[in-house]
Amino acid sequence: MLEYIREKMQGVFATIIVGLLCAVFALWGVETLFDSSGQTQSAVTVNGDKVTEPEIAQATKAMRQRYMEMLGGKVDPSFLNDQMLREPAIDSIISRRLLEGQAKKLKMTIGATTIDHEIVRDEIFSHDGKFDPELFKEKLRGAGITPAIYRDQLSEQLVLGQLQQGIAGTAFVTQQQIDSAANLAAQTRSFEYIQLPLQVAMDAITPTDEVIEQYFNEHKNDFLTEEKVSIEYLDLNKANLIKGIALEDSDIRASYDKEAAAFKPSAERHAAHILIEIKPDGSEQATLATITNRLGAGESFEKLAKEFSSDKESAKQGGDVGFSNGEVFVPEFEQALAALANTGDVSAPVKTEFGYHVIKLLGKRDATFPSYDEKKSEIEKQLLQAKVDAMFEEKLDQMTESTYSAGDLAGPAAELKMDVQKTAAFGRRGGVGIAAQQKVIDAAFSSDLLDSGKNSQVIELSADRAVVLRVSNHEISKPRELAEAKNEIVKKIKHEQAAVALKEKAETIKGRVQSGAALAVVGREENLVPVSANAKNRNAQGEDAELVAEAFKLNKPSGSAVVADAIQLANGDWAIVHLVAVNDAQLDKNSEAYKAVQQKLDSAAGNADFVVYEQGLRQSAKIIRKKIDSDADANNTGKTN
Repeated sequence: MLEYIREKMQGVFATIIVGLLCAVFALWGVETLFDSSGQTQSAVTVNGDKVTEPEIAQATKAMRQRYMEMLGGKVDPSFLNDQMLREPAIDSIISRRLLEGQAKKLKMTIGATTIDHEIVRDEIFSHDGKFDPELFKEKLRGAGITPAIYRDQLSEQLVLGQLQQGIAGTAFVTQQQIDSAANLAAQTRSFEYIQLPLQVAMDAITPTDEVIEQYFNEHKNDFLTEEKVSIEYLDLNKANLIKGIALEDSDIRASYDKEAAAFKPSAERHAAHILIEIKPDGSEQATLATITNRLGAGESFEKLAKEFSSDKESAKQGGDVGFSNGEVFVPEFEQALAALANTGDVSAPVKTEFGYHVIKLLGKRDATFPSYDEKKSEIEKQLLQAKVDAMFEEKLDQMTESTYSAGDLAGPAAELKMDVQKTAAFGRRGGVGIAAQQKVIDAAFSSDLLDSGKNSQVIELSADRAVVLRVSNHEISKPRELAEAKNEIVKKIKHEQAAVALKEKAETIKGRVQSGAALAVVGREENLVPVSANAKNRNAQGEDAELVAEAFKLNKPSGSAVVADAIQLANGDWAIVHLVAVNDAQLDKNSEAYKAVQQKLDSAAGNADFVVYEQGLRQSAKIIRKKIDSDADANNTGKTN
C-alpha cells in the first residue's frame, strides 16, 4: 500500500525499493530481467505466508517504474512487460518479506516521534516549504487511506531502512584499499588513435543485381511484411462517465453541513526553530550559549537559524516549520511551543530525540471551518468522484457479464449505451492511442483472440479505465517481393561486407603498429590523421568514452614493447588505439576526490555485505515456488521447484 501512496506522491523512500532491486540483481543477475524464454509463472509462499497476486502486480508496477528511471527512459516500455518483470518482482517481495521477518525477530521498532518527524519533513506534505496538516490529510484521502494506516506503513519502511543501514554500516574497507583505488582514480593515460569509418567503407561497395538476388533468395525470411491487427473495442473511462453526471446544489450543501457539524475548532501556532544536534563531546552547549547571547543582543532569529540550524530545509526559511495544532511535532517541542504566550517569544533550549531546539512563536490563529463558497468546489469534486466511482464499478460488472459470451461487441455496446471504437492496423510494437498500451497489444496478438475470434476479457488499463476488445482484421506476415525489399537488401549487403573488410584492415594496422610502425605513417596511407589524447583520466570529457575505456584496459607499456589494440565501436566503426604512456598519481587524502573514492568503496562494501546477509536469510528460509500456467489463475497449483 505504501509503495502505491509514495508513487502517487513522489516521496523519499523509493531508495529502499531500489536497494531491494540491487539485491535481486546481485543474487540472480540482470539477465533474469531479459530471460523470458519460459512461459510459466510462479505462485510463492515465504515461510508459510502466501505472496498474493495484487502484491505481485504492485511490485511489478513499481519495478517497471524504477527500471525506466534507472535506464533514463532509453528502453522501449514494451520490453518491460508483466511477464518479463514478474519473477524479478517476486524476488524483490521475497527479499522484503525476509527482511521484515528479521526485523521483527530483532524487535526493531520506530518511535512515534521519529515517524512524526519524517512526516513533517516530507516535502509532499509541505506548502511553501512548511508542513501543512490539511495537505497531509488531503493527500491521504486522495490515496484512499487513513493517517493510522499511513503511519504503520511508514514505520515498516523506516524499520527496513534501519536494518539495511545497520548491516551496510558495519562494512570495513582498509586504508590500503582506499589508497590503491584513489591512486587508480587519479591515474591518467596518454594515447593516440585512428578511426576507420563504417560508412566510408559501405559507400565504396556496390553490390551487383546477381548478388542482391542471391542474398534475397537465401534470406527470404528476413524480408517479411509486418504482422498487423485491427481491433474494435469498448472503452469504459471515468473521464467520459463524469461528463454525464450532474449534482444538485442541495446535495453539495448537505455534504458541507455534515462536515461543518463534525469540525472541531482548534488553536494553531506558527513555529520556527533552530535545531542543534547533540555532539559526543558536548560542544553543542557552547553553540546554544552563543545563540542565546546573540539573540539577547538583538540579532534576528531568522539569521541565526540560517547560520546554525541542523535542519537545513527549515533553515532556508529562517527556521519556519509552519503551523501546528498540537499534534504535529514531538511532545517536548509541542509543550515548549504551547508555553510561549506572545508572538515573538523565544523558548530556552528544548531537548528532544533530534537534539536541542530553540523555538520561536511566529503567530497564532484559530482554525475555523471554511465557508460554503470556499469549500463548494472541493466538495463538488468529492461528490462527483464518489458518483463516478460507483458508476464505473457498476458499468464494469455489466461490461464483464455482457461481453463474456457475446459473439461481437455491437450487442453489449447497445446494452451499455457505449460506442464501438476502432483502431488502424498496428504491429506487435504497437500503434497510436489505445494501441500503444502494452496490455492491449498483448491481448490483440494472443492466440486466444487471433484463433477464436472471441472478445477479450475485461482489461484494466488503470484504476480509471477498462476495455474489452476483439480482433476485427488480422494481416499475417508474408514474404515481400524482391523489388519491394531491394533497398533494404542493398544496405544489409553493404553493411555486412564493409564490417568484414574493416575488421581485417583494423587487425592488419594493429599488427603493423605493434611491430613498430608509427601510427601517423599508417594513418597517412589510409588518408586518416591520428588523434592524440594526452593525460586523460577515466572520466575524460571530449573523448569517445569507448576509446578512453580501451586505453585504460591496455597493459602498461614495458621496455620497447608497443601496446596497441583494435576495437569495434558501438556505431560499427573500428579504431586502432596506441597507448603512449601511463601517468601514475597520488590523491591528496584531504581532497574531495579522495573522500569521494572512500565513500564509493564504503558504499560498495556495505551493499555487498547486505547482499550476503540477504542470501543467508534465503538459505535458512522456507521458500516454495509453484509453477502455474501463464494464462491460469495464480491460485492454481503446479510443480514445485
